[in-house]
Amino acid sequence: MNARCYPLGFLAVFFITACVGSDPRQQDENTAEARQLSVASQCGFGGPDLVYMDSRSRLEEVGSRRGVTLAPLEDHDFSAEHLLLVAAGRKPTGGYGIALDQSRLHDDVLDISVRVSEPGANQMVTQALTSPCLLLAVPSRGWDRVRVAGPGLPELSVQR
Repeated sequence: MNARCYPLGFLAVFFITACVGSDPRQQDENTAEARQLSVASQCGFGGPDLVYMDSRSRLEEVGSRRGVTLAPLEDHDFSAEHLLLVAAGRKPTGGYGIALDQSRLHDDVLDISVRVSEPGANQMVTQALTSPCLLLAVPSRGWDRVRVAGPGLPELSVQR
């Protein structure tokens, strides 16, 4: 092969690779991104629970009923994203927590998995009841039911 053929071979490989690659603007139809907005250690829930909020008035109602400020959400766009409050339930001490693991869309069901953490055996913790919770933003469209699961939680779901 002579030296003039090398650049043509490189360009051919580059263009074939570019055509095979995925378009970053196209989102996998099975991926529904949930975003973790905030966590709190005191949310006033006696047991595991899931609360769906599709409007600012619903957010204010839940916040005032639970006596907790969920997050500074003055500019939250409820037409694009709705909110989910996932509660881990009452815990005997501090050191417990809950966090988003992943989310995925399956046939109009938004599946969300969470991680529930607990204090280590020798960890110093506050001697007070806590009720950790997690505030998530989820797409406002593309699903009819949301299901949340994680270690130590029963399956929680809400239909809209």
